[in-house]
Amino acid sequence: MQQEEDRTNLRISDHATVGKAVVIEHAGHVSLSGPELKQRRRPLQIPRDIPEFTGREGIFEKISGSLAINLETPAIWVLSGMAGVGKTSIAIRAANRHSERFPDGILYAKLAGAGSNPADPNEILVRFLKDLGVTLGEIPGDYESLVTAYRTLIATKAILVVLDDAADTAQVNDLIPTSPRSAALITSRRPLATLPGAQSISVDVWTLDECTQFLKVLLGANRIADSIDEVHELSEICGRLPLALRIAGAQLLRRPLWPLARMVSRLRDEQRRLEVLRADDIAIRSVFATAYESLTDAQSRIFRAVGLTLGFSFSVESVARLTDADEYFVEDALEDLADRHLISPDDIPGRFKIHDLMRLFAKERAVDQDAPTAVTESVHRLLQWHLEILEGSSPSIRKWVRLERPSLVAGVLLANENHWDYLCWKTADYLADFHSIERDYSDWILCNEAGLVAARRCGAREGEALMLGGLGQASRRLNRFNDARSYLEESLKVFRDLKDLERCAEVLWEIGNTSSSQWDVGRAMSAYRESVEIYTALGYPPGQARALHALGHLHSGIGRHDEALKYFQEELALAIKASANSNSLSTTYQGMASCLAAGGMLEESINAYEKSISEAQAARDKKALRIRLARKASVLQRMGKADEASATYEEALRLAREQNDTSGIAWILHNLADNHERAKKYEEADSLYADILNTDGIDEVPEGLINTLHCWADSHIRRENFDRANELLDKAQDIARQHDRVPELIKVLLCQSAALQKNEDITEALSLAREAADIATSYGSAKHLAQCLRRVGMSLRGLNRIEGAAKIYAEKMRLEVLMQQHGSARETAQELSLIWTELGDTDKAEFYSARASEFTREAERVASEERKPLGSH
Repeated sequence: MQQEEDRTNLRISDHATVGKAVVIEHAGHVSLSGPELKQRRRPLQIPRDIPEFTGREGIFEKISGSLAINLETPAIWVLSGMAGVGKTSIAIRAANRHSERFPDGILYAKLAGAGSNPADPNEILVRFLKDLGVTLGEIPGDYESLVTAYRTLIATKAILVVLDDAADTAQVNDLIPTSPRSAALITSRRPLATLPGAQSISVDVWTLDECTQFLKVLLGANRIADSIDEVHELSEICGRLPLALRIAGAQLLRRPLWPLARMVSRLRDEQRRLEVLRADDIAIRSVFATAYESLTDAQSRIFRAVGLTLGFSFSVESVARLTDADEYFVEDALEDLADRHLISPDDIPGRFKIHDLMRLFAKERAVDQDAPTAVTESVHRLLQWHLEILEGSSPSIRKWVRLERPSLVAGVLLANENHWDYLCWKTADYLADFHSIERDYSDWILCNEAGLVAARRCGAREGEALMLGGLGQASRRLNRFNDARSYLEESLKVFRDLKDLERCAEVLWEIGNTSSSQWDVGRAMSAYRESVEIYTALGYPPGQARALHALGHLHSGIGRHDEALKYFQEELALAIKASANSNSLSTTYQGMASCLAAGGMLEESINAYEKSISEAQAARDKKALRIRLARKASVLQRMGKADEASATYEEALRLAREQNDTSGIAWILHNLADNHERAKKYEEADSLYADILNTDGIDEVPEGLINTLHCWADSHIRRENFDRANELLDKAQDIARQHDRVPELIKVLLCQSAALQKNEDITEALSLAREAADIATSYGSAKHLAQCLRRVGMSLRGLNRIEGAAKIYAEKMRLEVLMQQHGSARETAQELSLIWTELGDTDKAEFYSARASEFTREAERVASEERKPLGSH
């Protein structure tokens, strides 16, 4: 009794009492008497919510799920993420949503943990006790007593404690309530992984849809309705970071007459982006600086180096090269930066990534704080390391290039800017093979354009020729044939000056390939033949074989099948002599088989396909085997061997399905549908075409999808189902435009034009044919343009615009001569003779009649040449 009387009462202010006695077992503090301690005050300290809050439902579901479980300990959530990602807004929204779940109130404290001067837990405890009704005079003076008083006071309560911007576990550990009815919601740059019982919730940037929704609420639906592209670009420029978008949105609110495009334009400049992203007292740079200033000297040095990396993702090794530091030290520092959410771990071990705005801030710090020579030397070390890796022979080099591709490309451009010329063009040259394999044609062009400038600036003729050659190859793969020809001819000229015969032969093959695509048959033939001659002189059979194979396909493509066959036979003899592998032999036999089938020698074609199939089986090349089987089946179909053809198609289809080859499946079903259509089995054909459109993954094979829609439409045109045909062709046209499939687009437009003309809508048919001709002109293919001009001429004749048709047919004839299509040129000349006769111009009629005779004689001469033995050529 005396012991209790000696204790000093811990008084509660007039605003609060507690329902029953609670004893505080610390010197100088005693129990609180019953009725006095019944709480009257319910602190609700959470800041106000914002009306434009967007998304984050997944996070709220996790919080709600935790609260729904009867726990024996308080629920603790740690929302961690980079600066500006919206952690505080989420915490405020969550606290407001669940305020009724905590009848004894909500405590809130800003802990300033991201900065260099975080809040003292001692001060927070004092404030919490005051907020809960403890008078200033009764608050304990030492930290341990403060913790005990705080825990005792809320021991039986249902209270939510929101701790915003925590520095570390030590700062928050004693602020967390102990009652199972209570909870703590903590935000931090760090995940606080050592905090017992905490559920870590990582907060990422918004999705693009969430960015759009935010701007819609903030600016109004009308303002963004016609500017969706600008909304998306603004979101991406801001890295979809909520704070950055809020700042940009605030500026747009202040300037209601500004179009979104103007804000996008201001933010495109990386040098000014951080400066633009500020409004009133909020600036992205200042928010990032708070975290940066809390780093040690070693950490800040590594962080600045990260700003000099050249991609969104980077490796430990790249930062080690930039800093010229030990990799283990660098990795530890990067892990610490990731723990602070200044960077984040990538999905691949040993790699990290950085938000684009944070990268700009880090680079800005490097430029401002480090000596210019130090920055330059760091970047040069990184680019030199790139070249050293590319020059090596690591078995994992392709994987490394795939991971580092953005950095490698940026490095080539940076080397050019800094006039590190050899480094620039040499790196670009080594990257060429990887660009080709990965089909990164745009990056290939970007690197080689920079490399060409560098090579010419330092007088490196070899580098100049290599860069030109790569530009030609990449341009051809992008169907920019005119550009490709120009680059390749320039490259050839430089290699001739250097007397580099092997590279001359390589470039000549590329010129032949490009000229073939343009249907410039004369240049293609001369290039391929010279390539054969050089490879023969150098004693390099694989090069000879490749050029001979190309000559065979070229001659077969223009109808000179006998001569084509001789080239394939020469290729085969060369392959057998060189003991070529099964893959090479299979390719040679397929070329022969295709040529024989095109020339009407079907039995011989089947024999060649059998040999090609046998070699493909020996090579265990299932894709090649599937292609050979399908082509053999089409020849069997032409021979009337329907059952054998069907069985062969089924075998090819089985292989395609085994390999999950969507393109192969579509191609085989397409052939089967065509066969049914030719046999007028329209229901079976329609069923197969529909199967193709329903094939898994067909949307990712635009060429197959477009061709299927086109051929199905063609079938409906022959049946005079014009409405259905136009519906299919409109879909095909949309897909061709979306995927920039120029050859397919031209064919679809011509098909639509033919359908309209057949349906007697000749004016619209002419319009589509002219559009196709314009596209074909830009595309640079004589064959496609000639087909377009034929359709334009037919439409003009249908409109009785005879002289216009004559001009079109004259250009068509010129292209046919270029393609060495003398039979077609003869028919066009005869048509022109008839037109001018109809117009009463006998001189022009006779001129074109004479041209028709010339083309007839030329066709006969070519045919006689083909009948000569190969050795006489």
